[in-house]
Amino acid sequence: MQQPTTKSLDHDTRDVLRVHQQWWKANVGLDMEAMKGCFPSGDAFSMFNRNGFTYFGVDELTKLWEHYAQGPPRLIQTVAIVRLEVSSDIAWLICELKYRRVSPVTSDDHWEPANVDEVFGSKATEIYHRDDGNGRPEWRMWHFQSGALHPANENRPAFDDSDQTSQLGYNPYGPPLTYTYTLEGYAGQASLEEGIPSPDKEVPST
Repeated sequence: MQQPTTKSLDHDTRDVLRVHQQWWKANVGLDMEAMKGCFPSGDAFSMFNRNGFTYFGVDELTKLWEHYAQGPPRLIQTVAIVRLEVSSDIAWLICELKYRRVSPVTSDDHWEPANVDEVFGSKATEIYHRDDGNGRPEWRMWHFQSGALHPANENRPAFDDSDQTSQLGYNPYGPPLTYTYTLEGYAGQASLEEGIPSPDKEVPST
C-alpha cells in the first residue's frame, strides 16, 4: 500500500491526487468546468450519490449540480485521504470529509435536513482509470460512491473507540493526507465550528 503523502510520490500517484483534489475543490462553490475535467467523456462515469440515487456520465452530474446550485454553497471543507492504491492503469482511493455551508439548505429535496446549520460529514470511495474515455492515457475518476460519515463521539458496534474514530481520517495505515478548501473570498476567515465569523469576532485559524 502506498501511504498518501506528497513526498516521494510517483508520477501516476501525483496525477490521481491531482484529479481527486480538483474534484473536491470543485465541490466548494460547485465549479462546473473543473468538475467536468475529472471524469471520462460520455456516460462512462458512474456515481452512487450521497442522495441515494445513481447518476451516469458528466451530463447527468452537471444537471444535478445545476439543481443543487440553487441552494447555498459550501463555505469550508476539509478532506482526509485515508488510503490510496495505484496499480498499472487502475487506482482507488478512500477518504473522509467534513464541511459547512454558508447557510443551511432550505429545500426538502436534499440529503441534509432543511434549516439546520451544522458541520456535515461524508466518506467516499473513488475509482480511477488511466483513460479519458476516448482512449487517451489520462487519469480520470470512473466511479464515485459517497455516504454519511458516522456521528462523532459514538462507538463503533463491538468497539469502544470513539476517541479514535472521531478523528477525521482515522485509520490503521498511517497519518492521513489532509487539506482544506474554502469558498473564494473567505480563505483564512472561516472555520468548520463557527462558519463565517462576525467582524467583531477574532478570526479562528483553519
